[in-house]
Amino acid sequence: MEDLVCIDTDILIDHLRGKGLGVKIFEDIIINKTPFTTNINKFELLCGARDKNEIQIINECLLGITTLPFDQTSTDEAGKIYRDLKKKGNLIGIRDIMIAGIAKANKLTIATRNLKDFKRIPGLKFF
Repeated sequence: MEDLVCIDTDILIDHLRGKGLGVKIFEDIIINKTPFTTNINKFELLCGARDKNEIQIINECLLGITTLPFDQTSTDEAGKIYRDLKKKGNLIGIRDIMIAGIAKANKLTIATRNLKDFKRIPGLKFF
């Protein structure tokens, strides 16, 4: 199971820009692991696209990566994560909760530089 890795938006952005710590992480995952991302991550990337060319580059970047939906199992998992974090007074961004829900529901390790937020989620495994 440790070979299945969900690539978070910050790693994808580093790869697309060709700089930052995420470049090497992305390369390692593509070469040595089975890469996944989520429709939430794709949404975040597309929100930052400035034109049709950048949208095309994003879509090409994601071609070899399975993009997972926010399905019923993921929704249930994200809801549980949200309630647990809220109860502790430790909420993070809703999109990160949704990404974590997808990763946990699909038993994926997550590759992110945003450990500050994602580390708040019990049971989430990191690359």
